[in-house]
Amino acid sequence: MIKIIGIILAVIILGRIVFGPVHNFINDLLQDNKVGSEEQLIGLVTRHNSRVEEIQQILKDADFDPGPVDGMMGAQTRGAIREFQKASQLRPTGKIDSVTWSALNKEKEVLQHEQKIGEPTERVIPEANVTVNNGDLSSTKENVVKKTELHGEIAGPRLKTKDRIKQIQIALKKAGFYRGEIDSKIGPKTKKAIIDFQRSKRLKPDGVIGLKTWAELSKYLKD
Repeated sequence: MIKIIGIILAVIILGRIVFGPVHNFINDLLQDNKVGSEEQLIGLVTRHNSRVEEIQQILKDADFDPGPVDGMMGAQTRGAIREFQKASQLRPTGKIDSVTWSALNKEKEVLQHEQKIGEPTERVIPEANVTVNNGDLSSTKENVVKKTELHGEIAGPRLKTKDRIKQIQIALKKAGFYRGEIDSKIGPKTKKAIIDFQRSKRLKPDGVIGLKTWAELSKYLKD
């Protein structure tokens, strides 16, 4: 009887050892297929790839160091992708899935817009400066709101870069809401300071640096 029980236990243990990794592999494979595999999105990365070069340039411009912009997917580029994913609150795999690819393209839009207008995209467009086209003021205001919403949508990752978080913490400290270390990290103290600041300005206290919150915070950086 004891021998039979021992054999059964051995079979169970062996089954877990053999089939456990297989099960995990299948789960990972299904997950990758769900979000789009890297090769499907950008092609092979075992040689020079123009898409990789584009990704490296975006990462570099966004203050994530990918190493040389050479179109080669090396360890440093993988590391920069992981840092970008962390900053964008994505799964830090270091690989390009559909969600990461979308976030990178939004970041590219922000960078291009900043170069075009010479100032951060997160700015609020003041309604006082709205011009009337063909006497239709309501239509123009509607366009301004749409532009502002678009800016908010594509500015997400940009607001989470280390330099910008540092600016946020400095502004919060100058405003008297943050007493922690300037470490370029959105930790519990920084989050609480953002919420307290938003309440003081009668903004939505969600802890998110949106257009209006950034507009108020940036005033303290000018002092």
